[in-house]
Amino acid sequence: MGRPVGGPFPHPSNIFKGTGSAEAQRAPACYRAVMKLVLVDGTAMAYRAFYAIPGNLSTKAGVPTNATFGFATMFRKLFAGRNPTHGAVIFDPPGRTFRDEAYPEYKAERSAMPELLSTQLPWIRRLVEAFNFRHHTLPGYEADDVIGTLTRQAVTRDMEVLIVSGDKDFSQLIGPKVRMLDAMRDITYDEALVRKKWGVPPKQFVDLLALLGDKIDNIPGVAGIGKKGAVALLEAYGDLEGILAHLDGMSGRQRRALEAGVESARISKDLATIRTELDLSLGLDELRLAPPEPKKLDALFRKLEFFSLLGEEARRADEVELGSRDYRVLDGPSAAERLTRDDRPTAVEPLVGPENHALADWVGCAFSTESGERFYVPFPIGQVPDGLRSWFEDEKQRKLCHDAKQLYLLALGRGLTLGGLRGDTKLASFLVDPNKLLPHRLDQLSKEFLQETLRPIERLVGTGQSRVHPRSVPTEQARDHACHRADCVRRCWEALRPRLQEMGQVDQLRTQDLPLSEVLARMERHGILVDQEDLARMGDEFGRRLRELEHRIHQLAGRSFNIASTKQLSTVLFEELGLPVVARTKTGYSTKVEVLEKLAKNHEIASLLLEHRRLSKLISTYTNVLQAAVQPETGRIHANFQQTASQTGRLISTDPDLQRTPIRTAEGKRIRRAFVVPEGHRLLSADWSQIELRILAHMSQDPILLESYQKEVDVHRRTAAELLGKSPEAITSEERSLGKTINFSTIYGQGATALSQIAGVTRKEAEAYIRRYFETYAGVRDWRDKSIEQAKELGWAETLFGRRRLIPELSSHSAMDFSYGERVAANTPIQGSAADICKLAMLRIDARLRAVHPKAVMIMQIHDELVFEVPESEVEAVSALVKNEMESVVELSVPLVAEVGTGPSWAEAH
Repeated sequence: MGRPVGGPFPHPSNIFKGTGSAEAQRAPACYRAVMKLVLVDGTAMAYRAFYAIPGNLSTKAGVPTNATFGFATMFRKLFAGRNPTHGAVIFDPPGRTFRDEAYPEYKAERSAMPELLSTQLPWIRRLVEAFNFRHHTLPGYEADDVIGTLTRQAVTRDMEVLIVSGDKDFSQLIGPKVRMLDAMRDITYDEALVRKKWGVPPKQFVDLLALLGDKIDNIPGVAGIGKKGAVALLEAYGDLEGILAHLDGMSGRQRRALEAGVESARISKDLATIRTELDLSLGLDELRLAPPEPKKLDALFRKLEFFSLLGEEARRADEVELGSRDYRVLDGPSAAERLTRDDRPTAVEPLVGPENHALADWVGCAFSTESGERFYVPFPIGQVPDGLRSWFEDEKQRKLCHDAKQLYLLALGRGLTLGGLRGDTKLASFLVDPNKLLPHRLDQLSKEFLQETLRPIERLVGTGQSRVHPRSVPTEQARDHACHRADCVRRCWEALRPRLQEMGQVDQLRTQDLPLSEVLARMERHGILVDQEDLARMGDEFGRRLRELEHRIHQLAGRSFNIASTKQLSTVLFEELGLPVVARTKTGYSTKVEVLEKLAKNHEIASLLLEHRRLSKLISTYTNVLQAAVQPETGRIHANFQQTASQTGRLISTDPDLQRTPIRTAEGKRIRRAFVVPEGHRLLSADWSQIELRILAHMSQDPILLESYQKEVDVHRRTAAELLGKSPEAITSEERSLGKTINFSTIYGQGATALSQIAGVTRKEAEAYIRRYFETYAGVRDWRDKSIEQAKELGWAETLFGRRRLIPELSSHSAMDFSYGERVAANTPIQGSAADICKLAMLRIDARLRAVHPKAVMIMQIHDELVFEVPESEVEAVSALVKNEMESVVELSVPLVAEVGTGPSWAEAH
């Protein structure tokens, strides 16, 4: 279940502005715009929308809306800058058409429309009507024929026509006044593009299909005639009848194919021909467009819960008139006096400055109590007002918030020890359903649970160069903004609390996620020291190597060109150098990494291009970003470790993203060398060994996996030996790598296609490896099957510690979504449990360090690795402490193993 939430789109009511208005029609003819007719293949667009949007999208009442939402967004975007005067959406009729009667095999292999889509067609038609468009269906005729007839009528009246569809059959209608827009690919077909794509002009397109047929529609064509031959025949003889009239002058295989396929060709041409002379019950004058009525559209958007599509006026109407609310401004003592009266939880919402989140300015704070008081307290720079400090620190004063980590960070910056935090709507929403409102911003929760639109901070401080610091905003405006948010926090918590209980996640919040917020806040506040001079040198080194690569690539190409341009690169590789074409795109040759990797085996320029791309990405993703992320006040990077950004429960680092730092490459080690510690300290890195496979062994109780880890056997080598029928001693390093790939592909639920690409083997070999793997590790196979069936029954999967992940895809009618749901059901218990174990270890280690080694600080969490800044004199003791806690945090059927290293930088420690 889910609903679209997010940033607003431009409202559709503006798309026809000035085109169909009465004023425009009353203007003198010489000033009127050219009449433009837009004809939308509604059925095709509905199908595309259905498969483009996940099938679990629905209203709270359970009405499926994925196709309707996709249709609405596609339809809205369709007319930007086009200003049509007339328009209609044409749908295919239910049941058979005249083509089915004439040729029963026509489209016989197509499956019926999915029920999940057909149930949404009435809503899609209502949506079309809300846009003030006519829609039409003619029994017995496809949408193509209605569109063809309206196109002919429009051309006779000198109107321009735009057909919106991706169906190639419309190529036959294209002409000087008629074009076709493939909206999904953003390609507009005119006569020249049809000729370029098919080799024939539009007037010969039906004759081309008569010869080639169409597998999609099950049109037979002429067996033995390919595209090249068909184009040559049409160039020589004009059309199908011209070709058939000259059979006597032909010889060989082509003549025999045509003689045998005369009837098939004529049937095919008739099936492929779009009818343009139908007797329709609507005419062009009835298709004149008027601008959509915003209120009508917004009413339907609200009914369908498409809040992100609401117009500006509707969004403003949703925004509560804040000035009418009983919000007050208080000083610290008055606020504290009111807060201590009530022993029920109070929602707290800080107003912060625009600085880095770890060093943000605490401008003020709003409070919302259960007794109905809402007030705002301005904070002096760097201080907490008198009276409030003791309230914030009092463990007995229960507090609610949205984003506990931010509140802990602000408290750390003011020397506060925050106490009494009992609830966090951001974490609670994530625990209830990690998928639905990712990343669980307060505006998303407010719309979901309160049906209220929160005013964005930009309304308060402005945007771009006109943006101001919140401290310069009038106090009354700051009060209204912060108090409304605090009130939303309290009311969202009331909605989320029973859901937490229903999902069995109350203990998870109180014992793990909330306490971890404080640990992460201390990590972020402390930050990671970097050698800025070394970062600059590294940037120069990478830049110099990049220029050398460019020079060598240009030498091999024989000329200079823009390496970043796909078009220029493909011209050089495949047209000028004549390299073999591995894959094509819709518009030319593919130069993807997979293509270059295949070419690199025999062509130096391809391997240099791969190196160039890798180095370019390192420069843009790391050296430049890391230098920009260093805070001048501290000389450190204060990354943001997010708890609610990954559906698996893993922590995600942003600003910058440290978790994608390469590990095994020379450049990755070079980047890690810039992460250092102050003089007199060492950097300590502790990493679990194969934690996910160890969890898999524990959960599946597979005897071979259990034995391997209990006896400390190399699991990857053993897997390779089992699959290849060799002794472990005979396994080469490359074969061990294959075993490792297959072991981890089990966790991620990768199929044969994905495995073949990763492992560099054929799909058939990958299928054989997967089959043999599950024959060998039958316990893993049985556990996976059981986990998937249980998730189908319950609707969720859970970790060893009870954290749940809802999997709506398991009830989807889409085969792709359902398959994804099965993979999630199998890997969530493993990946989620690994995330839980890591978080529990962080909590235990943090508590121990603060108690016995307070100068040692945890500074990073990267995948299965924890990183610390430790005084040199305490390295040995802290190493033992960290290793012990990581290995004993949970008792499994196999041992957890943590490897610890230390050094002056992250590179040496890892």
